[in-house]
Amino acid sequence: MDMKTELKKQEETRPNWWVLFLTCAAVVLDGYDTVALGVSIPTIAKDWAVQPSFFTPALSLTSAGVALGYLAVGRLVAKLGTRNVIFSAVVVFTLASVMTAWSTSIVELTILRFITGLGLGAVLPAAVSHATAVNPARLRQSIAVVVMTGISFGALIAGLTGSAIVGAFGWEWVFILGAIASGILLPFLWFGLSGSQRPDTLNKALEAKHHASVARLFDAPVRSRTLLLWAFSFLIFAVFYVFSSWLPTLLTSYGFSAGLAPMGSAALGIGSIVGAGVLIIGSRRFRMTSVLAGTTSVAIMFLVTSAFLGPDKTLLLLVFGGVGLGLQAGMIGATALAVALYPQATVTAGVGWAASLGRLGSVVGPIFGGILIGFGVDTSFIVLSVCVPVMVALGFVLVVGRISAARAAAATPRPRHPEKSSLTSHG
Repeated sequence: MDMKTELKKQEETRPNWWVLFLTCAAVVLDGYDTVALGVSIPTIAKDWAVQPSFFTPALSLTSAGVALGYLAVGRLVAKLGTRNVIFSAVVVFTLASVMTAWSTSIVELTILRFITGLGLGAVLPAAVSHATAVNPARLRQSIAVVVMTGISFGALIAGLTGSAIVGAFGWEWVFILGAIASGILLPFLWFGLSGSQRPDTLNKALEAKHHASVARLFDAPVRSRTLLLWAFSFLIFAVFYVFSSWLPTLLTSYGFSAGLAPMGSAALGIGSIVGAGVLIIGSRRFRMTSVLAGTTSVAIMFLVTSAFLGPDKTLLLLVFGGVGLGLQAGMIGATALAVALYPQATVTAGVGWAASLGRLGSVVGPIFGGILIGFGVDTSFIVLSVCVPVMVALGFVLVVGRISAARAAAATPRPRHPEKSSLTSHG
């Protein structure tokens, strides 16, 4: 009995490293495939003799597919379980990636990227749910951030390897190699995640999702902050996906070659990883709204700087790394802010809807960037124009912080006799 109790105690306090590794790997592949098209567009546009702006529908429908996948994943998990959803989603975007490599027109490419997005959208929330459900409660918030950071690692890998892959083998191999990596991971996901779910924990999470009403997000204590959080998430996602989708294309106007332009995605990915680290460390010492205000200000500063830089390639990459730092911290932080904002019974709905509004922004962002590029707008003007929504987002998060601080102060009990308390403390 003592031995069983001790084993159970160890299981409840030790991280499940194998499951954490597998779920992170699935999300890394998700991140790689998310930006694969962005790093390939300059070369595909040359091969197909079309303008880069013609790929706007493919980029936007990828994000639309991701948004639909995210919205559907809750019901899929309820029916199939997180392990099966993760495995199936990876299968979907693996097959779609292989087929993308053999697409011959923008219509085919757009359809395949929409299907790819459905798989990509289901992976992240299912992976976060699975990893947090099988790990100790004290580590779940940190684990969620770590798993979500896999998106940035995947983008970094695509950016670092994209130039070499495109130059040596052609743009098709950006998708083929990603599919090969996914195919290798599949059997590990199937066998490695089996038996690692805790039905009691998962069922509680699913029951909470079922009973949490969207209307609760508009209860009087949180109504205004819900709207502000949604607006913040939408704007930050929209601007990030302008660069996630179009940065390699924009860099060609700074003198980058088609083979070197994907390094912009690598810089964005490195900055995103640093941003996630800043978020984890900063949130331990300051309010989340204060941390997000700081990182959003950093994004604005680097965006303005990039608009006035010359053709120094190294400096440009460093600056866009700073942009990635500020924007990625905002994307992850919006989810963390939702966790802190709502009562426990409403957290699932709050996080889901905040993320969904962010995904809507990821659809609008590439369209906005594509329109400006299509009209031949100067790159400096494009960069400065996206500063405006980031500034508005900064205002929103500052207001959320003030409202939250005021409510916290109002909820703090005050001593009935301040004079006595003061005398006692000095006595």
